[in-house]
Amino acid sequence: MLGDALPASLLPLIVFLCAALVAFCTGTSWATMAILMPIAIPLAWQAINGSSAAEASAPVMLATIGSVLAGSIFGDHCSPLSDTTVLSSRASGCPHIAHVRTQMPYALLVGAVSAVVCCWPVGWGVPAWVLLLVGLAVLVVVMRLVGRRVEGKEEFQQSHQLVGHAEHYDHR
Repeated sequence: MLGDALPASLLPLIVFLCAALVAFCTGTSWATMAILMPIAIPLAWQAINGSSAAEASAPVMLATIGSVLAGSIFGDHCSPLSDTTVLSSRASGCPHIAHVRTQMPYALLVGAVSAVVCCWPVGWGVPAWVLLLVGLAVLVVVMRLVGRRVEGKEEFQQSHQLVGHAEHYDHR
């Protein structure tokens, strides 16, 4: 079977990537979860040689289940077919493909950090709380190095700042 040939340490990463691909191609995270959970859970169980109830909480099993959820949401967020992407672009009055293009760099950054910093090392036994802190630190560093300030931000904040006076509120 596939579970015997697949190293358990790589399973969370592989499942994350498969879930992201399926969700991107279908445009739905819920259906991706429904498709992949019945495949991923027995696969993880077989990969860790599950034989007792105590192993159901093994880090690889939990990380594989989390990878289905995270990969599904990541792929759905990036997909131009997703209902949330279509509704967001329509509600904001933004051309659909322009909206997809503006969201893609942020989603790809977080997806890449999730895959490399979280899904991959957790299969090797690194505690999840350590990986979350490292992932957060990587995202902060990347945004500090690559990110840039929005021009005119101060003027926008000053023009939209609410003052605590009663005359600024509608009391109908």
